[in-house]
Amino acid sequence: MALDMDLWKDYKKYNNQQAREEIILANLGLVKYAAGRIIIMLPDHIEQGDLESYGIIGLIEAVEKFDYQRGIEFSTFALPRIKGEIYDYLRKKDWLPDNMRRELKQVENARDKYHAQTGENPDYNTIADLTGISEARLHVIERHRQMSNWISLSHDFDGVDLINLVAADLENATDKLSKEEAVNLLAEKIDLLSEREKLLLSLYYYEELTQAEIAEVLELTPARVSQIHSQAIRRLRGMLSKFKEYFY
Repeated sequence: MALDMDLWKDYKKYNNQQAREEIILANLGLVKYAAGRIIIMLPDHIEQGDLESYGIIGLIEAVEKFDYQRGIEFSTFALPRIKGEIYDYLRKKDWLPDNMRRELKQVENARDKYHAQTGENPDYNTIADLTGISEARLHVIERHRQMSNWISLSHDFDGVDLINLVAADLENATDKLSKEEAVNLLAEKIDLLSEREKLLLSLYYYEELTQAEIAEVLELTPARVSQIHSQAIRRLRGMLSKFKEYFY
């Protein structure tokens, strides 16, 4: 929200701490928005409140460094810093449960062994037979592995194009395509999704709504929004992987 410049002046010029507190309180909505955008990418046991706690650190840093005389919106200056603190927290946090970490290691060993023996990559059914882990559980493990990779490699979740997100771990499949070709191919695959999946992707990637806002629009729980998002990404990745020959 826009603040009276006198409030910024009171803080920056006269070090008025009450003005500083008012500025921080007036901009807590930026923290909630940033956390609400990121939470949709994360597993259910990550609490939005934890993200917001670290986002507030970024907000305070932004308030301290902001030059109100430059003529730019505070939200433009603050949001990258708020998100940056949240991403740093996620990268440092060892948030994969111990049992899932063990299962992931088991899956990776089975996949490597199968590939060494056959020269091919095993499908979920094969991995399930090799490890004794159900296919449903394997999908959950894969989702968490992908999110772990995104957290480790991404500098800005909101800045990741949908095409790059979908193509992750597909041997950089879209690297051989022009941006226009990749987007057109993705658009074709999106048309094959259900109406609810297409609407959710539109609300998140184009309307830039938070998880909670999407949940309200679709009359779903936030957890269900996250599940549908992951399902849509998984389906798109599956469709894209079947057409990898077009990328080479």
